[in-house]
Amino acid sequence: MENWGKQSPMSLFIPLTRFGNRLARPDILFWLLPFMMALLIVGTIAQKTIGLYAAQEKFFGSWLVMIGPVPFPGGLTLMGIFLINLLCKFIFKSDWSWAKLGTILSHFGVIVLVFGGVMTAVTSKEGFLIIPQGESNSYVEDYHERNLVVREADKVLVAVPHEQLKDGYKIAATNDLPFDLTVDKYCFNCAISRRPENLQDGWERPGKFMMLNKAEADPQDEKNMTGVEFSVFEKDGTKLKRLTFDGFPKPPVISVDGKDYKITIERAKRPIPFSVSLEEFTRTLHPGTEMASAFSSKIVVEDKERNVSFPATIEMNEPLRYRGLTLYQSSFDLSGEKPYTILTVVENKGRIFPYLASIIIALGLIIHLIIRIRNTAKRENAAK
Repeated sequence: MENWGKQSPMSLFIPLTRFGNRLARPDILFWLLPFMMALLIVGTIAQKTIGLYAAQEKFFGSWLVMIGPVPFPGGLTLMGIFLINLLCKFIFKSDWSWAKLGTILSHFGVIVLVFGGVMTAVTSKEGFLIIPQGESNSYVEDYHERNLVVREADKVLVAVPHEQLKDGYKIAATNDLPFDLTVDKYCFNCAISRRPENLQDGWERPGKFMMLNKAEADPQDEKNMTGVEFSVFEKDGTKLKRLTFDGFPKPPVISVDGKDYKITIERAKRPIPFSVSLEEFTRTLHPGTEMASAFSSKIVVEDKERNVSFPATIEMNEPLRYRGLTLYQSSFDLSGEKPYTILTVVENKGRIFPYLASIIIALGLIIHLIIRIRNTAKRENAAK
């Protein structure tokens, strides 16, 4: 302890410098690239069977991937190591002089760009707002996350993320939930067929004639129809067979002691810090066709927290950005009595970094060019 107190700051800095120099060595990138290429190949192939979003989450948006029984570093781990390697090379291997200012700025811009990519992978969220004309909404439905939900009236009793669901998954009865529920069949993407007569015992309509079958995941995750066939065991031992799936218009209701319990597959919802009201939806068609050439939504944003309210128009390729969220006009529904607009809502805390990195890199290249021109002019003058 006495010797520790007598050590100079320089003696403490030397091990840090050695460690940083080791992390800055190019052999780290040399060994990292094969892992990156392997992960890219496996993740790309997996998209065919598990879908684009699931493959991105499993291989590129995770820290660790299990390929069979073998643990493999995920995309976030590999990009994190790459970022540390770049950062250490920048700090410990750069030629810190005014003559290299342009090069230093350009390298720093690349680091900012990689850091922004990691930030986007870790923090980005995407969902959609469905708003009928004349109404408002402040809850975003997730494109990808789905839950098995049991509710009594408006009270949610159970919400199980679909990633946890599997054949045989059990939900035990509680003080609020008066029955046990067992998932007999789970499919991330379900195909519906007619139930054979020999399998209809114990089922009521519509499950008596409707059967869920496991199908390949669609590459566009929002098109996957997640569903479950399940059994409910009441206190008296009665077994009820039911099914439900994402978007099912008549989800099953279990009645116990005068209370109704609705069981649904729902897309996960999360609130946004303001509400969006649809005043008017407009669609323009290509002449002589029913194909939309353009569509837009006139909305009103009401932010009670900040006491702000303002009108806006969201059109194709003209989004609205407010409070860290970007709202895009993505689709619509004109099949009902009133038009519905569908707005994609994206939250991306790393959105600013590509712009910032581009500015830094461009500034570095300009400074590097100016220094080169000035040095060339000096050499020419000296030669004269």
